[in-house]
Amino acid sequence: MIKVENLSKSFDGVQVLKDISVTYEQGKCNMIIGASGSGKTVLLKNLIGLMEPDSGEIIYGNRSLSRMDENQKRQLRQNIGILFQGSALFDFATVIENVMFPMEFFTDWSLAQRRERAQYCLEKVNVIGSDDKYPNELSGGMQKRVGIARAIALNPKFLFCDEPNSGLDPYTSILIDRLISDLTKEFNMTTVVNTHDMNSILEIGDKIGFIHKGRMLWQGDKKTILQPDCQQLKDFVCANTLARNIIEGKQF
Repeated sequence: MIKVENLSKSFDGVQVLKDISVTYEQGKCNMIIGASGSGKTVLLKNLIGLMEPDSGEIIYGNRSLSRMDENQKRQLRQNIGILFQGSALFDFATVIENVMFPMEFFTDWSLAQRRERAQYCLEKVNVIGSDDKYPNELSGGMQKRVGIARAIALNPKFLFCDEPNSGLDPYTSILIDRLISDLTKEFNMTTVVNTHDMNSILEIGDKIGFIHKGRMLWQGDKKTILQPDCQQLKDFVCANTLARNIIEGKQF
């Protein structure tokens, strides 16, 4: 579990996050949603320690991130997996080398042990027979799967996904959503997904927090999001639905 209490963040006098309070629950896909520029990416970067809030607390379990010493932060980083928006695979490394990469920094495992773990993770995401391929030899969907395999390589307690369906076709997006959801439940991780994709929200949104202009205006789940009591969220949902219908030729 991750608990955020009264978190605020500003840049050059402009407040980007304003008094955010939310709890991300274990074993669930917790969604951060909102339009571009709403502050959701800044919130995600604060959660994983790439930025420091101006005020407020981020609590992992029962420990405040801001009060951890360097050794405690290193231990925490070993328990965090991250799926970056563009997969962020190393072009110069093979698939299995990419998955083994975090193990080289955080473990003293032998090469054989790292390879065995990497192959296990690749099998979990259904990437088989591609160990020695390079990222540019894979489709976008396969690269995302390898990115997920690398993110779970150290058996993390916390998984963060930044726009996991960016650049993917709708069918592949659904497969990636379900894979993230299945792994979350299988490994009982606290998963936090940053997205503006309504399909993803309705597919795997166990808990959803809607940010508008830096404020957390609404919290709920995929069952309640279609009938919210928040006008800004209604506008967000309708805009996503309209765009999808136009693309699919249902509305002009």
